[in-house]
Amino acid sequence: MEDLKIGKALEQEPVSTEETDTENMVKEDQDSSFSIKDDGKNILIMIIALVGIFALSFGGFKLYDYFTGAGVVTLDTLHQENLAGNLDEEEGYLYNGFSFVKADGLWWTEIKAGNRLIKTPLHFSPKEVEHVETTGALSSDFYRDNFVYVTINPTINGNKYYTLALMELNNNVLQGIERNVTSACTEKNDICEDRLVLNCQDAQGKPVIELVVDEKPSVELLGTCIKITGNEYDLVKAVDRLLYQWYGVMN
Repeated sequence: MEDLKIGKALEQEPVSTEETDTENMVKEDQDSSFSIKDDGKNILIMIIALVGIFALSFGGFKLYDYFTGAGVVTLDTLHQENLAGNLDEEEGYLYNGFSFVKADGLWWTEIKAGNRLIKTPLHFSPKEVEHVETTGALSSDFYRDNFVYVTINPTINGNKYYTLALMELNNNVLQGIERNVTSACTEKNDICEDRLVLNCQDAQGKPVIELVVDEKPSVELLGTCIKITGNEYDLVKAVDRLLYQWYGVMN
């Protein structure tokens, strides 16, 4: 699809979950060394820390493996059963030639990128995000640099869905097309010292991805900025909708 060329970039350089699954995952995050507190500064610090952790996760989704305990052998077996037509649809199905299987509350698929095989876990499957509307187009300047700014709203306090959506996005930007993630803020705030202020209204020609909490889930491609909108789990679904288009799974 010409409107979103991230799939092309992927080729050039070197996947409904139950509410308890995500809540358990977020709870484990809260018990870790980068615990989420009910104030904007700790959310920003936590996201920055996550970016650093993901950057060190060579060879796969180590953080997801830790949370889910999903093993490669088990996933390979599930994909074989899925391709053979032996799974119920809630356990696995084929979508545009990709095998999707559910393991420990996440939907997994495999995507070839050059000579790499990416095993991708996402919280929602393609059929669960088909309703998320995608509009607009990206300019060539979005692909100019080897990094992407993920801009964070410093006024959002203790929103586990917002945090989960950022985690899902950051990990896939790094692992999917090997572009670094740099944190920015959507507006000026005392907790955003030494951070650029960037948003889709003023992307300043830089590659930016902004998450917005609003009722209607959508993905807007706005030149050098991608605006992802949604509320609660719909925000995570909107992120997954973008990522599936990113990986070439959906148009």
